[in-house]
Amino acid sequence: MALFLVLTLGTLLGAIRIAGVSLGPAGALFAGLALSALLPDIAGTVPDLLGTLGLTLFAYTIGLAGGPSFFSGLRRNARAILAAVLVLVAVAVLAGALGRAMGLEPADIAGVYAGAMTNTPGVAAAVEAAGSNDPVVGFSISYPFGVVGVLLAIVAGQAWSRRRPTEEDREPPQTAGYRTLEITVADLPSLGQLRSFEGADLVFTRLRRDGDEWTPDGDDIPRPGDLLTVVGPAPVLEAFTDHVGHVAHDDLPLDRHQVDFQRVVLSNARYAGVRVADLDLDRFDAVAGFVRRGDVDLVARPDLIVELGDRIRVVAPRDRLHEVVTELGDSERAVVVADPIGFSLGLLLGLALGLVPIPLPGTTLTLGTAAAPLLVGLVLGRVGRLGRITWQLPYATNQALRQLGVLLFLATVGLSAGPDLAAALGSPRGLQLFGLGAVLTTTMALAVLLTARRLEFGGPRTAGTLAGVQNQPAILAFAIDRTDGDDRVNLAYALLFPPTFVVKILAAQVLATW
Repeated sequence: MALFLVLTLGTLLGAIRIAGVSLGPAGALFAGLALSALLPDIAGTVPDLLGTLGLTLFAYTIGLAGGPSFFSGLRRNARAILAAVLVLVAVAVLAGALGRAMGLEPADIAGVYAGAMTNTPGVAAAVEAAGSNDPVVGFSISYPFGVVGVLLAIVAGQAWSRRRPTEEDREPPQTAGYRTLEITVADLPSLGQLRSFEGADLVFTRLRRDGDEWTPDGDDIPRPGDLLTVVGPAPVLEAFTDHVGHVAHDDLPLDRHQVDFQRVVLSNARYAGVRVADLDLDRFDAVAGFVRRGDVDLVARPDLIVELGDRIRVVAPRDRLHEVVTELGDSERAVVVADPIGFSLGLLLGLALGLVPIPLPGTTLTLGTAAAPLLVGLVLGRVGRLGRITWQLPYATNQALRQLGVLLFLATVGLSAGPDLAAALGSPRGLQLFGLGAVLTTTMALAVLLTARRLEFGGPRTAGTLAGVQNQPAILAFAIDRTDGDDRVNLAYALLFPPTFVVKILAAQVLATW
């Protein structure tokens, strides 16, 4: 009853929006802290194992979802990832030095670091390493400014970009769209060569010539008078239109007599984690235009990794569309049912890795129940499937398990630490913890802003970088709102979330034991 009372109150608290920002799942933490501070007898009634289970679910599902995008962007974004990791390591060193100078205990320093970086698995790792709930106090005191400080940094970064815009700031938002064009330019190369126009990955879904219409392949060469439907980023579509002709009066997707289209739910587990090119839609004379994941439409580039539950907009001859639907599955029921063997075995591998000792100078660490499942999830999410075992989770199932996991963890630690937090708030120790947390958050935010400018990031990408380094969904939502939904925010966040997530967990463990 105590647990579900906290989950109810925490969800209500987390839904309150102030200036477009809400606590989200963190509301469960503060609801648990408040309830256990008012009713000390409740503290500790919920088993810690339940919180550990929630943390493991949260970390593993994040890894599964982030694996494909993380590994695909690793090579071309190595500088940004390395810079973010170095910033977090430097802030951890600063936390240890200042905390010791202030006379704080290692558990307090680790908790403040996790709170200032708003990393909930970090405080769990610190609790595990310290053998007590002491880190939760520092975490709870420093967490609010960890959110507010980075929100202010995003506002400052946008103001900086307006005064001194980079080349990236001058580019329009990268939103996906389509156009039907009339070709007027002669002697164009094949569509296979035009596909990488201006470095983008364009997708050609329909070609009409002399009354005949079909889904083109890379060998087709457009001729004057052809009508061609193109899918790609909006700014590139504008330039491509000028390059090959003009916008046609007829919109081919509206004519479904010869070629039709349908959004097909990817539920065939055989295609979990493969590229769009590996769907081999050519055998049905079909092509994928968009992939809708959650609430976002993505251009179906050949190298885009598809996930179970994606809704793929398929264009194909009318008499062959049913073959594509049958092959991809199109089952709403199947995409909410996880493979129990793959899910259980993946978690088992993650927990086993978390027990492996890692010797360091003066101490021995383990990855624990957060970092290890995250790492295993990243790898398995990229692999997708192995034989008949499907590692990937359907999108909706992943989101549900992730939300449940983080709520269970935060509610459990909140219910155990309320009395200690109440005592700290009324003492000089509370001011010390808050001050240290504010210094760490401010230092991290300034370092990220300066690094982003050094790498010539624009305003949207800088906002996404701040949200990704801070691992905070509320900050991501704020950044998306401030940039009118620019997709570069999501891309930067998805790239940096996994590596910074792991670094914070390990740093919190080290701080708690040194």
